[in-house]
Amino acid sequence: MNRHSTVQITRAALIAAMYIVFTMVPPFNAISYGVVQFRLGEALVLLPFLLDEAVVGVAVGCLVANLFSPFGLIDVVIGTGVTVLAALLTRRLRRTGRLWLAAIPPIVLNALIVSAYVSTLTLPAAENLPLKHSLTAGLRFILANFSWRVYVPVALSILAGEAAVVILLGLPLLALIRHNIRPVKEVQ
Repeated sequence: MNRHSTVQITRAALIAAMYIVFTMVPPFNAISYGVVQFRLGEALVLLPFLLDEAVVGVAVGCLVANLFSPFGLIDVVIGTGVTVLAALLTRRLRRTGRLWLAAIPPIVLNALIVSAYVSTLTLPAAENLPLKHSLTAGLRFILANFSWRVYVPVALSILAGEAAVVILLGLPLLALIRHNIRPVKEVQ
């Protein structure tokens, strides 16, 4: 293993650890899951704009945080998938050089996709679903009970929370790191 990969692995691990702490540790956990959410760890989803290894860090952090989600395996699989997709798209936007564009994928994808299952799985009828152990039970319930009337307000709520975290925390963090981090090639 060369020095460069050691630095990248270390950065990915630190990003994963920060995502987990900012999502799961009290008092942050109280605002990280649900219809109204301000998942502070999502500010880190912009880091792939600068660091390739941040994609893995954010993915691992989100996966671990979602293992403790009240939405169970659906959040582990779909929620983590949404975060990985947002991180990959954010990394792709690097070539534009425009930091503000990095905020678009996580905001839009979380608002559109995560809200689809959060809006349905927070219905009273979903209380007794075995979400922790069954992906199919949750997916069947979502398909049978999805409602645009419930989805739209939840999507707007998640959009607002994600936008607040990504724009107010993520973009300033990205600007700060952009001017203070050395690329792996320069680390010795």
